[in-house]
Amino acid sequence: MSVESALQRILTSGQVPRDLVITYDDIHGLWGGTTIIIHGDGRGEIRERERGDAKPEIFESTITQNQLLELVKLVVSLVAWEQRTADRQLVPDESRATLTISVGGQTNNMWEWVNKMEQNKRLIQIKTKMIEMTRSHP
Repeated sequence: MSVESALQRILTSGQVPRDLVITYDDIHGLWGGTTIIIHGDGRGEIRERERGDAKPEIFESTITQNQLLELVKLVVSLVAWEQRTADRQLVPDESRATLTISVGGQTNNMWEWVNKMEQNKRLIQIKTKMIEMTRSHP
């Protein structure tokens, strides 16, 4: 079963499997950034690293099934398993933000250039939703 069909099955059944893991990551070696990990069992984690920090600050939270279903619905509506950004040579100080979806033994990765996320209006929506979820239930 593909990641896409597993996500569609979640929406149809209204049941989020415990093995679902959605990870957003825009950590840059020099500039820092954010990693957000959402688990199907209701665990959420944000790791934030400021420029110059050796280790990230970690915040953990509990996420409801309804919030998990909202995130899956957003991921499906944005077809977030599809890579739409073309690969090219990096320019100085540029980095990628990645989204990894793992469910049912399948894993899918996609990415966007961090400096184009606002323009693309795709991965930024997922990041914003994931931050809201992990911040609302500490």
